[in-house]
Amino acid sequence: MRYRKGAPLTNDTPFSRLIWDILIALIALVGWPISRAFYRIKIGRGCDATSSAGMDEGSPSRLNTPNATRTSPIASVPPKLPSPAILVSNHCMPLDPLFHGLAIFPRRTFFTLLEETCEAPVLGSFVRLLGGIPLPRNRARLNDIEQAVAHALSTRGLIHFYPEGECFLGNQNIYPFKAGAFYFAIKFGAPVVPIVTVLKKRAGHSTFRGQKSSRIQVTVHVLNPIQPPACGATAHETLARAIRFSNQVQDLMQAEIERCGGDKSLYRGPMPRIKGVND
Repeated sequence: MRYRKGAPLTNDTPFSRLIWDILIALIALVGWPISRAFYRIKIGRGCDATSSAGMDEGSPSRLNTPNATRTSPIASVPPKLPSPAILVSNHCMPLDPLFHGLAIFPRRTFFTLLEETCEAPVLGSFVRLLGGIPLPRNRARLNDIEQAVAHALSTRGLIHFYPEGECFLGNQNIYPFKAGAFYFAIKFGAPVVPIVTVLKKRAGHSTFRGQKSSRIQVTVHVLNPIQPPACGATAHETLARAIRFSNQVQDLMQAEIERCGGDKSLYRGPMPRIKGVND
């Protein structure tokens, strides 16, 4: 079960799917009260947005900017996600995978992560059971990554990317996106669903010393699907379109953070590497 360099990128058998479903249900059962207790998590859904093909031809703020948001402390009405679709999120909390999983529950998604994490003992096997797909650094395996994405979209119908490439703790100024997720969206004609994590300070309870503690409130906004532009005439042109598309989606997600008043003073820098896990 543990991943090793050169091994297949997906681990998808009837048995692993059964274990996956059980684990996701258990994590949701435990994750909701934990997320509510520590982060007052709310799930928001973008409203009145229009999705458009050929996003290159217009401004993302014009094409797909929600002007109202419904928030709920629990996912009583799960968002209507298309299938297949590619999910993209900003990465500003270590628990983002939990928060974003709760935001789309009961849907399950494959997700990408560092190859080194999948190689870690115990943790690597666990994340693979949850649908983790390692991203090898070896460029010779780019075709394997494409095949893994195709498998994810044709089975569960969803695959999740963090296009910033790593976690930036408390960050509300989204770092430039890598274009991979958007290239695959164009390649497979799959809409992109932006999932935006908005962080704010909230007043805590008095500590035993009589001081107020400052905690973070997390709101996750699931925006409307965005249709990718068409493939270019050449691979180079398709990549150029993917880069433009990634910039437009990033701008849209940043606009959502600005609209909701994300607190930029919370930034603490890149998440430290964990020895033996992602170093």
